[in-house]
Amino acid sequence: MNEIFGVSLDLVLRILIGAFAVVLVLTGGLWLWRPVLGRMALRNIPRRPVQTVLIVLGLMLSTLIFSASLTTGTTLQESITGQVLRLTGPVDELVVQASGDTRFAGPQPGVYLPSTVGDELDRLREREPRLDAVVPVLWQPVAAIDLRTKQSEPALNLMGVPPERLAAIGGLTDREGRQLDLARLAADEVVLGAEAAKRLDAEIGDELQLFLAGQPLQVRVAAIAPDSFLTGTLNVGDAGGLVISLTRAEQLLGISGQVSFVALSNRDGLADSEAVTAAVNDVLAETPYRAVAVKQRAVQQAEQAGEAFTNLFLLSGTFSVAAGILLIFLIFSLLAAERKTEMGTMRALGMKRWHLVALFALEGMGYNLISALVGAVAGVAVAYAIAGFMGQLVGEFFTIEPSWRLRDVVLAYLLGIVVTYVTVVVAAWRVSRLNIVAAVRDLPEPQLPRASRRWLVAGVLGTIAGAGLCWLGLARESLGWFGLGMSLLPLSLAAVLRRFGVPPRPLYSVAALLVLVYWLLPDAWHERLFGSMSGGFELFVLSGLMMVAALTVFLVWNIEVAVGLVGRLGRAFRRWLPAVRIAVAYPMASRGRTGLTVAMFSLIVFALVVMSTIYANVVALFTGEYADAGWDVEISQIGVAPIPDLLQVLQDEGIDTSQISATGRAFSVPWPRVGVRPVGEADWARYPVRGIDMDFARNVDAPLQLRSTEYATDRAAWEAVARDPSLAIVDANVLQQRGGDPANLYLPELRGEDGVLQPLELELRDNASGETTTVRVIGVIDGRVSSLFGIFVSESTVGGVFGHPSSIEYSVRLIPGSDARSFARHVEAALLPYGAQAEATADVIGRATGIIRGFIRIIQGFMALGLIVGIAALGVVSYRAVIERRHQIGALRAIGYRRAMVALGFLLESALVTSAGIVGGALLGVLLARNVVTGEQDLAGGLEGFSLVIPWGQLLFFSGLALGVALLMAYVPARQASRVSIVEALRYE
Repeated sequence: MNEIFGVSLDLVLRILIGAFAVVLVLTGGLWLWRPVLGRMALRNIPRRPVQTVLIVLGLMLSTLIFSASLTTGTTLQESITGQVLRLTGPVDELVVQASGDTRFAGPQPGVYLPSTVGDELDRLREREPRLDAVVPVLWQPVAAIDLRTKQSEPALNLMGVPPERLAAIGGLTDREGRQLDLARLAADEVVLGAEAAKRLDAEIGDELQLFLAGQPLQVRVAAIAPDSFLTGTLNVGDAGGLVISLTRAEQLLGISGQVSFVALSNRDGLADSEAVTAAVNDVLAETPYRAVAVKQRAVQQAEQAGEAFTNLFLLSGTFSVAAGILLIFLIFSLLAAERKTEMGTMRALGMKRWHLVALFALEGMGYNLISALVGAVAGVAVAYAIAGFMGQLVGEFFTIEPSWRLRDVVLAYLLGIVVTYVTVVVAAWRVSRLNIVAAVRDLPEPQLPRASRRWLVAGVLGTIAGAGLCWLGLARESLGWFGLGMSLLPLSLAAVLRRFGVPPRPLYSVAALLVLVYWLLPDAWHERLFGSMSGGFELFVLSGLMMVAALTVFLVWNIEVAVGLVGRLGRAFRRWLPAVRIAVAYPMASRGRTGLTVAMFSLIVFALVVMSTIYANVVALFTGEYADAGWDVEISQIGVAPIPDLLQVLQDEGIDTSQISATGRAFSVPWPRVGVRPVGEADWARYPVRGIDMDFARNVDAPLQLRSTEYATDRAAWEAVARDPSLAIVDANVLQQRGGDPANLYLPELRGEDGVLQPLELELRDNASGETTTVRVIGVIDGRVSSLFGIFVSESTVGGVFGHPSSIEYSVRLIPGSDARSFARHVEAALLPYGAQAEATADVIGRATGIIRGFIRIIQGFMALGLIVGIAALGVVSYRAVIERRHQIGALRAIGYRRAMVALGFLLESALVTSAGIVGGALLGVLLARNVVTGEQDLAGGLEGFSLVIPWGQLLFFSGLALGVALLMAYVPARQASRVSIVEALRYE
């Protein structure tokens, strides 16, 4: 992993080392120049160990987020890269049939190259020293059953490789490292791959029955070899395969003079890949065959995956980092309040303001060095836990092996140090502004009738910046820049007007409400007002930060209303009215601290609620009543001839076909093989194609959310597609922009102004042969039909453009009351000679959505780490409140307040502040999630009859957890407050 957000990690590391050096020079210089400041700063750290622990826990979270994100990205990249390198082994490039863009090209079942291509590459090898070996390979998917264990696998890859060519790339070895010679295998012997052996529970000497084009062939396992391209594992997660000599494979498959692909090996591996690929493609320029740097591509994709996950976790952790920054401000506000008289005295004795800033900066650096180290190490532990959860999600595809790099930990440590130090300095500068006389007398700061000049300067600069960002967003059609500008403008203008004496409460309330209204605008309204714009996951983070900031401003300036409501509620319980009055008095008197605490809880709860609501709606959309399109069982064949008569074959094998009420068939071509673009456009996208027969069209239960007015019903449109090779129906994903997905076709022009389908012609291309055709889209499938994905055309269209489909899929509907899983198991056993796999449609959908749901859960857990900040903040606030108000507590006890009343007052205060943050964050989260789910361009956009699903159980769980733990943290300080001695408290200075 070399980049985050497109910036080189090495560059980031160099910048951070420089920044860290500056921090150390400043800190060390201050200590040497004014050692008394250093001693004064550090003496406070060991004096109150409980407070120190809470501060370290709160400050470490930013570093933990950085460390966990970087280590998770490294883990994913190293896991994928390691497995790819093991599978490819000495193979660096594959020569396959390809046309146009070869970025995603690869071997396809049933697509062959003439063996003369290998001869041409042999001649190239003689004059190209970087090309080390040329290995032609014949490939055919086959079904297999182990006659001893009775375990079967319907889709293993049978590979035919010339034995004499293997020696040039190191040969073939078994699992113990012994060399194998395919030329010495008997006619009925094969070498089985490790994954295939695992699935068949096979051992050396076992008899296997293979099915080639439905015909049985009995072979014996001569050896078991590690998985690789040459033993049949062409992709991560494949079932694996078996390998024999090329000559024997040609005899068994009845193929002569053709190969599936040619594997190339370079002298210096990846270092020579670009040069060898270019040289091969120059030689094959006049042919439809191209070299594809599969190893280099896989390594790059692994790196991109690692970077993508790092960016995702960093963005997800932004809420926690922001909460951590707020915690720093809160801590130093509390420290300043505690030491107000001391600070005033020091200023009166001659200290300058910068001395106070240096004093707090040195103390913060002491906390910082400890917390960053704890956070960096804890982040690695969190990343290992995340790797364990990810391994459970994707274990059937590849193994997640947790790994870490010292560079990542150092980078996270330095980033945590620098971010925290800058925040500490800013917070120290803020709290060092005080009136010396008021501070010495411990009086409140004098209130000015209007804001100071610096607020005017800040407001003007903010207004200019906001206007500039809005212009930039409009120019680039970037919703992120535009939204940031629209958020800055009202708040900055409010700061300007405040300088001229406008009352702050209505001014800031209106500004905050304008920001909230902007971010909660429905997508359709936003597009009508400001035009079409786009954005990514960063909008989720930006919207959360801006809305929580606006909500906090609104609450802080209207806290009297909330306090009044609580006060009226307290009058209903007159016995506890004194405790209620204590609880509401302090938050109202300390607006800044109250606002910071509310914002911290709001940020984290907002993030959790949004993700929980999206999760619930993903489940509702993709696993609902329409998800299976009316089918109960899915049967698929890979790279073989279709079953002549499905029902008859099943009857012949003893299957009770009376349970079947309908069937359908589709010829499938995967997205790497398909090029697609609207007619008249230059760029090709990639998207899967499925050719359906009339049975499928007549029986599929897939409503269309958009349909051409030519057709009276959805059924008529489906049947027209099956009958007419010039028509097509597409799935609802084409109406959404999905950045980062290579199979991404975006056709927003299909949706007209009034929600009616607009006519659109698409050009389809076979990326292997270059054959093309044109189809007209007449419908868009309802987004709730999650099992149907791709461009649906007639079977004749697939045959005319793509020739042989890559797979054939049969859909089966059972009569009510049938057990789909049991039926699928029996069907797969019956159709084993045809290489067919069968699975209940519900299981297919569950597996596909399960990974998505699992990753959302991981992100939720990652975001929930931010609760540590909120809890630590509340602990610090409660702990400091007891010390700061010790004299007040004594006075209350002296006038008759009981211990229970004092303790209850502190608990109620914590509950009120925490509840305000929880309720505010939850409300904003639900409102934003509604826009995300129901917007026209979003998850359920354009779906009739779909209403937002609110996961009340999860919302109550997170809210209850946050409130419960917060009260638990507040209990000890509250209990401590109730036990304060009256005499000691009244004497406390």
